[in-house]
Amino acid sequence: MKAIGIDLGTTNSVISRYDGERSSAAVLTNGEGETLTPSVVAVRVRDGKESTLVGRTAVNFAGRQPQDTVVSVKRLMGRDYEDPAVIEARERVAYPIVPGGGEDPRAHVVLAGTRYRPAEVSGLILQKLKQDASRVLGEDVTHAVITVPAYFHDAQRAATRDAGRQAGLTVKKIIDEPTAAAVAFGLDAGAERRRVLVYDLGGGTFDISILNMAKGASRHGMFQVLDFHGDSWLGGDDFDLAITARIIDWVRERHGVDPFGDRQFRYLAKAAAESAKRQLSQVEEADIIIPAAFRPEGGGALVDVEMTITRDEFEEMARELVDRTMRLVEEALGRQKLSREDITDVLLVGGSTLIPLVYRTVESYFGTAKVRRDVNPMECVALGAGILAGTLQGVECPACGRSNEESAASCESCGASLADAAPVDAPVIYEVTGMALGIGAAQGEQRDVFVPIIPRGTPYPLAEPRSRSFSTTDGRMIRVPVYEGDDPVASRNKEQGVIEFELPHDIGVNSRVDVTFNYDADRIVTVLISVPGRDLALQTTLRTDSPRAASPKKAGKGGEGGDAEAREQLRRTVSTAQHFLDTYGEFVSEQQAAGLRRDIEQARHALRVGDTGECRLMIELLWAHLLGSGTASALLLAERATDGASPQLARQISAAVADVRRTHRTGQPEQTAEQTRALRALVEPVLRQRYAENPERDPEGTGILQSR
Repeated sequence: MKAIGIDLGTTNSVISRYDGERSSAAVLTNGEGETLTPSVVAVRVRDGKESTLVGRTAVNFAGRQPQDTVVSVKRLMGRDYEDPAVIEARERVAYPIVPGGGEDPRAHVVLAGTRYRPAEVSGLILQKLKQDASRVLGEDVTHAVITVPAYFHDAQRAATRDAGRQAGLTVKKIIDEPTAAAVAFGLDAGAERRRVLVYDLGGGTFDISILNMAKGASRHGMFQVLDFHGDSWLGGDDFDLAITARIIDWVRERHGVDPFGDRQFRYLAKAAAESAKRQLSQVEEADIIIPAAFRPEGGGALVDVEMTITRDEFEEMARELVDRTMRLVEEALGRQKLSREDITDVLLVGGSTLIPLVYRTVESYFGTAKVRRDVNPMECVALGAGILAGTLQGVECPACGRSNEESAASCESCGASLADAAPVDAPVIYEVTGMALGIGAAQGEQRDVFVPIIPRGTPYPLAEPRSRSFSTTDGRMIRVPVYEGDDPVASRNKEQGVIEFELPHDIGVNSRVDVTFNYDADRIVTVLISVPGRDLALQTTLRTDSPRAASPKKAGKGGEGGDAEAREQLRRTVSTAQHFLDTYGEFVSEQQAAGLRRDIEQARHALRVGDTGECRLMIELLWAHLLGSGTASALLLAERATDGASPQLARQISAAVADVRRTHRTGQPEQTAEQTRALRALVEPVLRQRYAENPERDPEGTGILQSR
């Protein structure tokens, strides 16, 4: 088994391998003799034949056909087409970004007319890195540790793991970039314990991690992640775009034409801007020359760009970006109740920390003595990944000391749990969840509340699962949507999957249900839904790397057919809800009625706006009212069951309804509840059979959870 470390970057990627004899890692060169491989993929069509270009050759080709060249694909990994980051990317890049086909909501890219998942594009980059490493090492590389930004959510990590599989690699571990950098820096000689802040400003992303580093049983030390923070759209690209905007303004002022809409010009201008940015880290001014850069629409002379930019001008443009990074640093410290004095070391990571304004600002804030620049900031992430790739050889049982496979859940020798087992001779890393994991539920009149089960900042893998208890509404079909995020509104977070669970007939409605989460070292969520005291449970592992249907809450404005269908369904639901209030209002509390009237008004607004996602959300919320209002809901279901029933059954239902109305009007709540249960027992089998035969007649949202 030959393993390497890979820094799969937004702009450039780096590979490294671990030398066990020297107990250190070294960066490997690629097929072009360089240590940095551009994270760029292009498809060239020549004489009807397609060829795939990766790395430097793709960069060289991009100036001719930017629309067939994918850059910064890392931004799209694991994201849906309607994700705000993808929407912003569509405005910035020259290549097409499209939704997946069928029910796949994920973003795809188009190269030479063919649709690719971002994981497939990243897989091509990883495949080249694997081939280059195999050539240098003289044997086939089979395993890898791959780094990702600390704030990557589970779907993005799963997409990265999928990219590794596409490249023919066994991914030993997905590790956060700042943590990998900390492993590469290590401890100062003689130091016992340090509190470290990693300032990682790469080509496309900005990461901050705060860690405790200490000597431990492993010679490589122990690393405890306390917190991380960042911005998925803040990095070297933004500095390049600031210079690009200056180039565009120069053309407008000097030649009276606007080149912004020309994709090829924008690509050439950005490449020239990146080159100027690098020069300005070494010299006081840089010349920007782009021959034959732009031809105005309708003809006219070619426009050449010949301009000069000084370091002072560049720093004026970049100052707000750098200030943004420091505001995020202060937020990260504040979340841990730390001051700058509590930090012993600041590690500068990422190529953008070579910009003088950046490292001067960091040094001014923390003090020059604390800021460490003794490891190449472009290589340290890969070096840390290489150390992990070479030292992760298994885990040691805490009970008997035996070495076990990394994937083992219990010791082969004594059967003890390996949840807290330390790696054998590898750096000991304690990671934490970057966002909360929980479910969408209802609380009072609020129908879209996020209930965390594993809070943000929880160390993982979990020593034991985490549970919450819920009660159900009157429906038997329980719907449990699982989310990752920190927003109190569930549907604004990242949906990880939906689990549906039907209560058997011998278990009463309004029963208690326990929802239990477990979270392993590979960040895979296992959900267990159970009924206390009963041998009844449903366990599901959520695999976020598999295709999933678009969430009704997350869907944006789809095609015309989807819009029309959602609006028509919402119109019918609004009509049903209004009928429900008019007919059964006496059985609904004043508070419930007010909430329903409010949601009806919001649903009518959604119809006027015409947004598909909002329409589907309102359908679900209205049905939550209609099916979760006790006696009134039972009467509505009885009405639906009577429609189309046989004369004999219709008479039985009518008699049961009359009993409910009589006991309610005579002020007998206990008898009303008993008669309501009898009514439900009569109509539920009828509706269940009818909806089984005609699923399209089943109302949406026939079961929700309600937090206790």
